[in-house]
Amino acid sequence: MDGTAATRLLLTLALMFVFGVTSVATAAAGVHVGAMWPVGLASGALLISPRSLAPYVVTAIALLGATSFALGGYPIGVACGYGVGVTVESLLVQQVITAGWTRRLSLRDNSDFARMVIGCVSGALAGALVFMVVSALASFGTPWRVGFATLITHIASELVLVGLFKEPTHSTGQYGRAEQVAAWLNTLVVTTLVFLPKEMPGLAFLVVPGLGWVALRARMREAMLQLVVVAVIASTLTNADFGPFADTFLARNLHPEFVQLPLEAFLIACAMVTIPFSMAVGAQRRSAAEVLRERARSERLVQSARGIAIIGTDRDGRINLFSPGAQLILGYTPDEVFGRSTQIFHTDEEVARQAAELGCETSYLAVVAATAALPAGSPREWEFVRKDGITRMLSLILSPIIDEDGVFTGYVATADDVTDRLETQAALEGALHTEREAVRRLTEVDQVKDRFVSSVSHELRTPITNIVGYLELMTEGVYGAPTAAQTEAMSRIEMNSRRLLTLIDDLLTLSRMESLDQPREVAPVDLVGVIRRAEEIVRPGLRRRDLELCIDVPPGPVIVSGDAGQLERLVINLATNAVKFTLDGGRVDVRLTPPVNGTGPVLEVQDTGIGIPEEDLEMLFSRFFRAAQAREAAVPGSGLGLSIAKSIVEVHGGQISAASVYGSGSTFRVEFAPEAPQR
Repeated sequence: MDGTAATRLLLTLALMFVFGVTSVATAAAGVHVGAMWPVGLASGALLISPRSLAPYVVTAIALLGATSFALGGYPIGVACGYGVGVTVESLLVQQVITAGWTRRLSLRDNSDFARMVIGCVSGALAGALVFMVVSALASFGTPWRVGFATLITHIASELVLVGLFKEPTHSTGQYGRAEQVAAWLNTLVVTTLVFLPKEMPGLAFLVVPGLGWVALRARMREAMLQLVVVAVIASTLTNADFGPFADTFLARNLHPEFVQLPLEAFLIACAMVTIPFSMAVGAQRRSAAEVLRERARSERLVQSARGIAIIGTDRDGRINLFSPGAQLILGYTPDEVFGRSTQIFHTDEEVARQAAELGCETSYLAVVAATAALPAGSPREWEFVRKDGITRMLSLILSPIIDEDGVFTGYVATADDVTDRLETQAALEGALHTEREAVRRLTEVDQVKDRFVSSVSHELRTPITNIVGYLELMTEGVYGAPTAAQTEAMSRIEMNSRRLLTLIDDLLTLSRMESLDQPREVAPVDLVGVIRRAEEIVRPGLRRRDLELCIDVPPGPVIVSGDAGQLERLVINLATNAVKFTLDGGRVDVRLTPPVNGTGPVLEVQDTGIGIPEEDLEMLFSRFFRAAQAREAAVPGSGLGLSIAKSIVEVHGGQISAASVYGSGSTFRVEFAPEAPQR
């Protein structure tokens, strides 16, 4: 978290505390909910805080909230309870809006706005429920009145303030500095004037046009800020017994707990007008900008397409677009062809040839119409005559142009010079032959490489096994009692030797899996037994780990056709991989689901480990691939385990996939075929 973000977070919490103390201290007599307490700032603080700081921010909100109510004269028990209520509400708002820290508040479309409203309302409901319970337990006010007043007050606070914490965008407003100053003066002056006189509630809505003006012309963040300014001015003057909501007929006849509700309903209305309107304007600006970018892109494409002729005409065939590529290929300038028919590029003999092939009249317009009527994207070879009289053969696609009202307005033709096509085709065929020969040789090289890897792996295994054996004898003191330093050195040699043996085993296994002529052992195999045997191998490695391994298999056998040894290797690889990347205190689940409704069995290995970044999922099953966090954490491995698992699954006709949320664990899923293929 950089310095600017930290400053913004601290400032938000400070403002929450100051406005919280002010709202409680200035609340009218008989009010038990702290007037319009700025719970939206608490939600905003959580929205902008990183997940790692969330516990500290939650604690700060609870302490500052409780302190603000206590300083306002509320009993300590009530203040603490209200602090908890504010914290629960802000945390729920943050979780709903961000979907559990997986997204930001962007307010770009209707789904974002709906999530914000649902979050604010559900959070306010939770806060109101806590306030009601505190009121009932402490005999502080009437619980149902406290709950209802809290609900409306907090909805207003959330809707007005949460929008300030939306994700920053690069959008800009459409007005200049003078109009911006005028907009701010209008908001400050009009809001102040309409909230001075009493008994004229209708005047309050004169604020709405100004907010609409800002939403239409300014950036969304500025519109949100002006909405907050309106709320601050209106609340301050109303608490000071000014304005249309301070001395109305309703206010005089309402219970003190509900005196602020007309003002809060007004602020909710302002928010529900300003935010969607600003969103709609922002979407329109983005759409207009996209149209302009697309238009500029199309023009750049036309201008940059030097090797392709692009010619546009009106409905009568008169040229109105002549690209640089057309100039280069045909030798004309745009001024020389604009307003003329495209027939200038063709001889009468060429028109007759095209008419005969298309089966239409020999007139040029008839040939053009027949060409345009061909299936979209169908090219035809036309002979064009350049300005210098040289003929060139162009492959042309002719398309009619239809406007948004469905009216035909002309044609657009794209063509490239294929005069040298035969020579190019011959060269291409030669190149293709060369490429095929290269592929054949590469295949041979790959086969030699596989044989080399297999041979070297076999040759390495014997001496390394001997090394390990002699190390065991030396460690046991057969050749004399070793010193402590020698024992430690031999232990490290043995550990690394065994790692080499594991790597050699992985290479041999992968080589056998990828060998097409390797015989396969196919027999009925009970997956339940396979998992139990794999568990016996994996579980001893957990004795020094604070890690839970849970096996969930059906009570009866689950039979597939395949190689029991390979399937056992599959389960071991997935389980040990999960164990390696799960920290102490975590959990690894191995589940087997029997066939259902004609589907094959499903094996799942789920962990609560460090997870996999989204950008690494695509390469996860590649040979020798290791994720960055595995290298940084120095987790041992060769990068072959998952590649071997994938090969085993594919040999057995199944599919393997991985799903992960970075930081929250991973799930590997193996779907076996209903009937394992015979190999």
